[in-house]
Amino acid sequence: MRRSDRKSSAAGNKASPNRSDARRPRSIRFADSEWKLVEQAALRHGIPAGELVRAGALALAEDRLGESPPATLTSGHLALIEVMYRYVYVMATLDRQQLLDAGRGKEVTALVDAARQTMAQVMDEGPA
Repeated sequence: MRRSDRKSSAAGNKASPNRSDARRPRSIRFADSEWKLVEQAALRHGIPAGELVRAGALALAEDRLGESPPATLTSGHLALIEVMYRYVYVMATLDRQQLLDAGRGKEVTALVDAARQTMAQVMDEGPA
């Protein structure tokens, strides 16, 4: 057995940050119909099919099968979020100026305050 294949007794099933515990490709066989089910489930959870299989196998191995797999964002999702943010920012800036020009500053302040409160609430909803 190679040194990198050995687990320390303290490591357990949890992933180790050590380079020797880096993920390596593994081979697993699925019928086309089975893989289609896996892909559909992964799509519902918003994660790649391979991540769903890995999360499910590890959950079973660690006796935590009832938990949902972790959600991941692809680089495409992140790019889409950034583009949408920029668009919303530009539109909000234009609308804000129009509202201020129309003498509706109190409404602008109320909208900004509501947005800040919502953002604070969402940011507090992180992993428990």
